[in-house]
Amino acid sequence: MKGNAPAKIACIQMDVAQGEVDKNLEKAGSLIREACGNGADLLVLPEMFNCGCIFENRKQVYAVAEEVQGGKTANYLEKLAREHRVYIAGSICELDGVDIYNTSILVGPEGYIGKYRKLHPCEDEVYWVEPGDLGIPVFHTPIGRIALLVCLDAYYPECFRIAALQGADIVCVSFNAMDVKKARGLPDPYYTMMPALCMANSLSNHIFVVGCNRIGGVGTVRFAGQSTISDQWGGLVTPMASHDREEILYAEVDLCDSRRKYFHPTNSRLANRRTDVYSADLGYQPEKYR
Repeated sequence: MKGNAPAKIACIQMDVAQGEVDKNLEKAGSLIREACGNGADLLVLPEMFNCGCIFENRKQVYAVAEEVQGGKTANYLEKLAREHRVYIAGSICELDGVDIYNTSILVGPEGYIGKYRKLHPCEDEVYWVEPGDLGIPVFHTPIGRIALLVCLDAYYPECFRIAALQGADIVCVSFNAMDVKKARGLPDPYYTMMPALCMANSLSNHIFVVGCNRIGGVGTVRFAGQSTISDQWGGLVTPMASHDREEILYAEVDLCDSRRKYFHPTNSRLANRRTDVYSADLGYQPEKYR
């Protein structure tokens, strides 16, 4: 981070080799170093970037699951974050006792900061992982207030609203969004509706959203890329990434911009909510997760 300059965000859009943790960490590390060399302050990795997400049985899942604090992947990310004085977020397969979670972790120059466990397991994932039990934390850092989500969580607008109501400036979402262009007849240029989810939730909550997706595939499953960085007005800060190439998507933003017009008298998405008609806080009880 460079004084009071805007934060430079980097989406690390990469292919992932299923089950090959060391290979994936080597690739992620190379891309992270490249992004740091280009001045990145906050780097976001895809969902289960270190191991992939297509499993045939629980044995395969346990083979790649790791503890967060003290685990191989977290230690590696912490080392990079300390070395380059940056913040890094990404989802891994977390082992906690005998339970497994799809967990996004946040590390920074000071080391481990915190974690978020995916609330909404998707498709076959329900057979391998437990639903998240840590709520929706918001982590205060020198570059802004950061919340984390994982893939299917983005289909639930409540997740973004709860993060925004807790003062989040940016929500970093790690995705494994599949290529569904042909199956669902998506219009050009979309191969997935992930960018639309990011933009809509940015606009509804006056926050920045980073959606970092993967490319490549396993068997017949293909992933759609098109990583996205959207601003508090719902627009793309920079054109979305390609649907089929590894690349780093960059954007420079002042994360505090998400707070400056929260309470505009005629057009505040948060201040002008009709809480006489619907719940003020969606029933969220943050004290349960402390």
